[in-house]
Amino acid sequence: MNKRKVLLIGILPPPINGQSLAFQALADELEAEILLISGQRNTNISITLAKIFSFLGLLIQLVKKLLFYRYVVYHTISQSKNGFLRDFLIVNISKFFGNKVIVHIHGGNYDGFYQVQKPFIQKKINGMLKRVDSILVLSESLAKMFDFNPTLKKKIKIVQNGLPWNIDKTQTNLKELPISKECPIKILFLSNLIESKGYLDVLEATSILVNEYGYNIEANFCGEFIHYDDAKRFATISEAKQYFYAFIAKNNLASHINYHGIVEEAKKKEILTETHFFILPTNYINEGQPISIIEALAYGCVVLTTGYRGIPDLITNNVSGVYIRFNHPKEIAFEIHNLINYPSEFQRISINAHQNYLKNFTKEKHINTLITEIENHTFEHKNAIDFHSEIAVAFDRKYVQSPQFQHRFEVWKTLFARYIKPEMAVLDAGCGSGIFSIYLALKKCIVVGVDGSEKMIELCNRYQSINDLKISFIQAVLPLENIENFGKQNVILCSSVLEYIADYEAVIVQFKALLKPSGMLMISMPNKDSWYRKIEKYIFKITKKPSYYQYIQHILTENEFSKQLMYHGFELQQLIYYPNTTIFSKFIRRLGVKEKNTHTMFVGVYKLR
Repeated sequence: MNKRKVLLIGILPPPINGQSLAFQALADELEAEILLISGQRNTNISITLAKIFSFLGLLIQLVKKLLFYRYVVYHTISQSKNGFLRDFLIVNISKFFGNKVIVHIHGGNYDGFYQVQKPFIQKKINGMLKRVDSILVLSESLAKMFDFNPTLKKKIKIVQNGLPWNIDKTQTNLKELPISKECPIKILFLSNLIESKGYLDVLEATSILVNEYGYNIEANFCGEFIHYDDAKRFATISEAKQYFYAFIAKNNLASHINYHGIVEEAKKKEILTETHFFILPTNYINEGQPISIIEALAYGCVVLTTGYRGIPDLITNNVSGVYIRFNHPKEIAFEIHNLINYPSEFQRISINAHQNYLKNFTKEKHINTLITEIENHTFEHKNAIDFHSEIAVAFDRKYVQSPQFQHRFEVWKTLFARYIKPEMAVLDAGCGSGIFSIYLALKKCIVVGVDGSEKMIELCNRYQSINDLKISFIQAVLPLENIENFGKQNVILCSSVLEYIADYEAVIVQFKALLKPSGMLMISMPNKDSWYRKIEKYIFKITKKPSYYQYIQHILTENEFSKQLMYHGFELQQLIYYPNTTIFSKFIRRLGVKEKNTHTMFVGVYKLR
């Protein structure tokens, strides 16, 4: 079994945020190739232009890689219109070249982003998501983001965030509140200072704890000041910074508040080790499952946060943390005040927080789950049966959605009407999802359907039950074992099967043995005379499409195939070329080009002499 390479596309720090940290953790652990997206924020025209040129360079690198290898492409997708345009190109180029694509959404607002788009963009979003092979979300609650398209449900997988680094599991992370008032109670806001992340609530709660409750508080703010679209109080970063420092001065908090800016991992660990209360009163529109909360849990901090987006999957209220409301600093101060006065409750929640981390959110657990999901897509199918098992449902839907499949069915029904009568015994060899078998059983034929794919046989049995029919559907490969268990047949159907079988002549010999005297054999094959078949192998080399092509072992002209059947005692009764559904085929057909040169398949009816 061949194994695909893995290609990771995402953002590495800087900037430092949950998505970039998670991507770095994966890149460090998984043997893969990496293409980086620029993480620079659009603060001016020069940066915007630099990002555009950087992305164009990424697309060129992507195409170069995809021309020579087949990958599982892992890509962290965005929740903005501009980000979607980037994602759309990456996903569709990757799928065009026949690659598997996994998209990972680190936020919790994809449905909100989708709902505000115009119908044309919504259609493109749905089209992109339908093409991907797997959609990774951070928690069960966040899977609901994709309820706008129920067909995506089967693609959604849960991969919860984890700590971006390893810590010693034997390390004691039990926190105790200081007994002496000389020792400060330490609180921490660890996230980018975005207004909707609630850092102003923490700032004001600190003032209440110091100036109203009289506590010795040391509040540490770690992160970059960022202006985001959902800001309501400040129009610019400079306004936000000015207010922050003015508030500290006005409320005499200079000795109680430290602003560290962006902190590196070592400094972050040091601060987390000393922190008693971690506070993130977030209402950030794109919030998902904040890694900073997981970092706080790992170090036994008592977490105060909102029950928002994917946070309830991280924190159980009053068990492993405490819920507070956004824009309610008095509530934050009151909860901390209560826990200071009940140190046993503080310790209980601290212990539960660390245990919650150990059970659910270690780096090892997160990375193993993520890598397993990626590697599940790296293995190629062993054979055509495995391939058709995976696409069974999609294959079946094509008889409703695909003009080519609909034309094929109409062609075969024409032959059924001419050659097959009620009560005839019919073997549908390679019956797929059973559409021919069901049709003939409804016409009162005695049908046996055989297919190598377990998934296809499951679909057959489901349709049989719906239509209340009695058809023998058997999972078996061609050539069949123990053909004496199959009775003699009036007709054998074999639609788009023999091209996948190495020794297809052995199957024809077996069909001959299974037919009654003067029995009929209806077989379709890929048409080598078709213009498309002449270039198909070159298209496949470039695009890796059509995906079934890698399993095709035989493409024949009708003349070659009919001569072989004549050698085995069959005489051609009728031949039809099909389908004629592509614009190019219709055009050249109107120019007078023969069907055998325009249509990609032929089906022949052969009578046993």
